[in-house]
Amino acid sequence: MTSNNIQRNDSRQSSSRGGYSIQKVSVFVSRAIPSDLMSLDGAVEEVTRAIDDTGFWGDVEGIGLAVREAVANAIIHGNHSDPEKPVAILLAVTESCDLIIIVSDSGSGFDPSRAPNPTLGHNLMASHGKGIFLMQKLMDQVEFSFGQGTEVVMRRRRQWIQ
Repeated sequence: MTSNNIQRNDSRQSSSRGGYSIQKVSVFVSRAIPSDLMSLDGAVEEVTRAIDDTGFWGDVEGIGLAVREAVANAIIHGNHSDPEKPVAILLAVTESCDLIIIVSDSGSGFDPSRAPNPTLGHNLMASHGKGIFLMQKLMDQVEFSFGQGTEVVMRRRRQWIQ
C-alpha cells in the first residue's frame, strides 16, 4: 500500500501534527509506504527532492540522512518490517520557512533517553544504534510522541544561503 499526495506552490493547507500547527504551507508532501526496506530509497529520494526544490537548505544530504534514519527506524523497530503496516511521512515547509518532517509508525514506542550513546568507546564500532544520535545532530529539533504508534517530529529552520 503506497499513497502519494504532493502539493506545491503556496497551497493553503492547514494541519496540526506533532504539536505543530502548520499554516500556509509552500511545500507539502504526504506519503505512506509499506514497512519494507525496499521502499526506503524511493521515499527518501522524494522527500529530499522536494526539499532541494525549495532552495532553502544547502545541506539537503544531511536532512535526507536524518529522514532515512527516522524511516528505517519506523520500518525496522516500529513496524517490525511488516509490509502490511504503513510508515507515514509528512513534510511541510511553513510560511516562516521552517521545515517540519514527521515520520509515524504503529509501534508501541520506546524511551529515547535509553538509546545508547554511539560516541562511547564500546558503541563506536556497533553496526546499529546511531540513528537517533544522527537525527539529533542533523536537525534543529527532534521530538518523539507515543499515542497511536510512534511519531518522530524533526524540525529544521531555514539556513540562509549566501
